Amino acid sequence: MSPTQKRRLTTVALLLVGITVTTFLALKAMNSSIEYFLTPSEVQTEVINPAQQYKVAGIVKKGSVERLEDDVTQRFVVTDCEEEVTIQYTGILPDLFREGQAIISAGKFRSDKTLVASQVLAKHDENYVPKEAAEAMMQAQANKCELSEGKVEI
Repeated sequence: MSPTQKRRLTTVALLLVGITVTTFLALKAMNSSIEYFLTPSEVQTEVINPAQQYKVAGIVKKGSVERLEDDVTQRFVVTDCEEEVTIQYTGILPDLFREGQAIISAGKFRSDKTLVASQVLAKHDENYVPKEAAEAMMQAQANKCELSEGKVEI
């Protein structure tokens, strides 16, 4: 092998190593900002990483909303009519948040599978439901939950 070929081979090898390292670092950085979407049924069956951010969509179960002692933190249950997930949120809930309403909550899970939400979203009018919540409501319909005017009676 001539010196020119050795130099080319070395250059190509270094380039491939550089591209591989760059790709790995980029994917690692993006992984920390990815939010996985789950339904309450999936939360009960999936392995949950407490360091990972998740979104959970479902219907707020009637009679489940409670305000904790600090008067700022609320705890409520979200269901897809098969399974339930407890969500704890500190802050002011959206004006349209209420029992029987489809919502999406984003946050991290504790070891007891309670979602500590950093964000709670509710639909903003009668005709619009976020895609994830619409899928959860369609699943609720398939599970024969009573739906009336976009609300689920649970």
